[in-house]
Amino acid sequence: GRMVPQLKKVRRRYRMDDAEGDGSNGPAATRSDSATYVVRWAPALVETDVIAALAESRPGAAAAFENQRDATAFTQAALADIVDAVATEAAERLEAPAPPPLPRTKADVAETALARLDGTPFDVPSRHVADLTRRLDQWARPATESYDRRLRLIVQLDPPDDIGAWHLSVLSESSAGELQPVERALVIASRARRQAVKHQMARLERLFPELVRLGGRRRGEVILNADEAWQLMTETGQILQAVGYDVRVPALSRRRPRPSLRLTSVEASETVVGARQLADVRWSVAFDDIELTAAEIRELATQARPLVKSRGRWVELDRVDLNEAAAALAERADMTRLTGADMLRHALGLEGSPLAGGTMIAGEGWAAELIRSARHIPAELPTEPDGFNGTLRTYQADALIWLGFLEQAGLGGCLALDMGLGKTPTMLAHIYLTRSQGPSLVAAPPAVVGNWASEARRFVPGLRVVVHHGPNRTPADRVPAMVRGADLVVSTYGTTMRDLDVLEKVEWSTVVLDEAQAIKNPASETAQQLRRLEARCRVALTGTPIENGLGDLWALMDFCNPGLLGARNRFIAEMSRASKSPETSPDGVAGSNGSESSNGSQALPPGVPAAAPMAAAAGEGALAALNGILVFRRTKAEPAIAAELPDRIDELDHCTMTAEQVGLYQAVLDELVARSEVQRAEGGPERKGAVLAAITALKQICNHPVNYEDDGGDLDGRSGKLARLEQIMGQVFAAGERMLIFTHFATWGERLAAHLSERTGLDVSCYHGGLARGARDRLVQSFQKGRGPGALVLSLKAGGTGLNLTAANHVVLYDRWWNPAVEDQARDRAWRIGQRNTVVCHRLVCPGTVDERVEEVVAGKRRIAEVVLPKSSSVGDLDSDQLRAALGIDPDLLLIDDNGDNGSHSAGGGS
Repeated sequence: GRMVPQLKKVRRRYRMDDAEGDGSNGPAATRSDSATYVVRWAPALVETDVIAALAESRPGAAAAFENQRDATAFTQAALADIVDAVATEAAERLEAPAPPPLPRTKADVAETALARLDGTPFDVPSRHVADLTRRLDQWARPATESYDRRLRLIVQLDPPDDIGAWHLSVLSESSAGELQPVERALVIASRARRQAVKHQMARLERLFPELVRLGGRRRGEVILNADEAWQLMTETGQILQAVGYDVRVPALSRRRPRPSLRLTSVEASETVVGARQLADVRWSVAFDDIELTAAEIRELATQARPLVKSRGRWVELDRVDLNEAAAALAERADMTRLTGADMLRHALGLEGSPLAGGTMIAGEGWAAELIRSARHIPAELPTEPDGFNGTLRTYQADALIWLGFLEQAGLGGCLALDMGLGKTPTMLAHIYLTRSQGPSLVAAPPAVVGNWASEARRFVPGLRVVVHHGPNRTPADRVPAMVRGADLVVSTYGTTMRDLDVLEKVEWSTVVLDEAQAIKNPASETAQQLRRLEARCRVALTGTPIENGLGDLWALMDFCNPGLLGARNRFIAEMSRASKSPETSPDGVAGSNGSESSNGSQALPPGVPAAAPMAAAAGEGALAALNGILVFRRTKAEPAIAAELPDRIDELDHCTMTAEQVGLYQAVLDELVARSEVQRAEGGPERKGAVLAAITALKQICNHPVNYEDDGGDLDGRSGKLARLEQIMGQVFAAGERMLIFTHFATWGERLAAHLSERTGLDVSCYHGGLARGARDRLVQSFQKGRGPGALVLSLKAGGTGLNLTAANHVVLYDRWWNPAVEDQARDRAWRIGQRNTVVCHRLVCPGTVDERVEEVVAGKRRIAEVVLPKSSSVGDLDSDQLRAALGIDPDLLLIDDNGDNGSHSAGGGS
């Protein structure tokens, strides 16, 4: 609506009274011996039905302030107060000219009133009050006139014709209820109606001057351009509606449509376009549901107001978006034939897109059908699939549908459920449902081969499972017969590699790589040779699809779908560009998990990485782009899944060092510095290896002197970490609970287990890679079935992945590793689905030593979203001072065991 000024008489104490008159909403003046007045603003209340509706919907609390029972009068008074306050405040900010000092004439009085629109009182000679009232009434008349609804003129704007012209016509409703042009109404209507129409039309032409410009065919009709039409739809029309006209314009929207590239396969629908086959394609740009060609975009860009109709409403396209769309199509003008794989990469965002909405695939080609199939959501989820002994959780049922989609599409993929979320049962359900397609092969670490067999017996007892591993496995010449009698063959990576010549001849339905991080280095022999296994579908299982960088994800995807994602460097660059943070690829160290030797030592990734916080966005963006198509990712952090998991508490325990440990530590460091200076002077290549070996030795000394050099002596009283471990164990056993102890060093783990057995009187065993598979399986089963206090020592390499050890609810990481994903995998042996108790994870660290440097690296990696680990910097070229600074003891942080200490200082917190 609009606001109008009213003249109000001011009595003593500036008390205002209603203006004299007939009670209308128009301006009025009050004559009085006192000639002091104020201008008060009031709403132009034309739409009486609107006022009635507002009065009806007023809050109940308003009744407490009503001085009369008339709700409409109360509503009008409240609106008047609000409007006057707003308008007066606005008028106070105007720079109005000063009024005449002594207004005497009518003109002086009118000029004074205009200068006092902010509510300041002013004197008016009694003889001029009527004239001032008339002037204000005349000024406000366009906003206050009301007419019989049947006599209201209709302002109608039609959508544009083929040449973009918008036709505006003014119509009048006849006495019979028919709409007719206003020019006709001025001729044939009754005299009273003609007068009303003539008066309204003259007023409309003053308010909307476009109606009287030259060129119109007849009065009340005019052709508008797009800019004028948009103004009528967005601004002018609202004003005309407010002053009493019936304005009818096409529906509009003020939102900004998001442009996206559209890639359409134009092959005949009966043509089958596969991943490797070429198809003719057409590029366009879609603004929501409006598809525009390059020519149409160029034409719109020349218009003063580019308007299109989207989802039934007219919208204005942003000129910047149009320019970007034109440039994007120009770049792709010669890209008229693509393979199905090319189209899929565009749809997944792996080829980049300059437009905010990315790239959509349309048509009937292979890629379009693939995207549509992946997005299909069945009416019911298969939570209890045929032949499955149990119930799948919702996300597992979703994963089962996704695996079926892969199998039908002839694609491979990565099932990337977080540790403990049930990848194995989900995969077994799929293998059972597709067993008629042929046998499946699972290659897994030795530690989990037994788990696959036991899980199959538990969940899919009807599945024929053969374990192909160990010295007594089926001879090569009998493998074909073995496979014919099996639905699932479970083997290790090593055995699969050794028997590859015969296994590659089998027509597998599905080849599954469990703990698929084993092939994250695409140049490794394992990754290269396993590609020889032919299957209708390849699936990589891992809880950490990205450990060190986007190259890990590419390696998994390229095994599952060779060549589909294009070149590795291009994939990394495009995903990093999308996150606006180019990711540096890993250092080339084969396998960040290291390789376990006979004494448990491992190859160390070179140095401390420089954190790149935005690199995480590249990994998250890549997973998001592929998720639901080539990757199925679910994490424990998702609310629906986290609700099913127990609580977890993480504690960082700062442990002391004994004098023996400190002396050994310093001696090793001194020897390293001396040898490295000689090697540096001689330029020998052994220097980096010596540094890495010394770091391993320093970590062993932090654990226990016997871990570094087994002198056959007793373990008691020689290590702060051991003292802290025994303290934790005492508390755990006192509560009747069970615990896991992880260490990198297998030989030390055996010695530690023997010591703990002697100390506690319980059988504490060590699970490591040197044990036969059957022995490892028996250890796990025995521990899981045990009740009451118990402990199991595990080497991080052999026992950190794949095992289900929920009988324990305490985890101790005795020594630290540089990669947090490796430690988290170990922790997740206990913190997983099936755990009913709170899991407490202790990380033991000797502050002021290389032990704490590892903790700092791990903490830094966690701050980049636990998704992407950036490239590490080398430690092989450090000089003597740098070596001491990097690896030496910090006396300000070191905790010395004074024989009265309990062995540690805890600095833990819940998680």
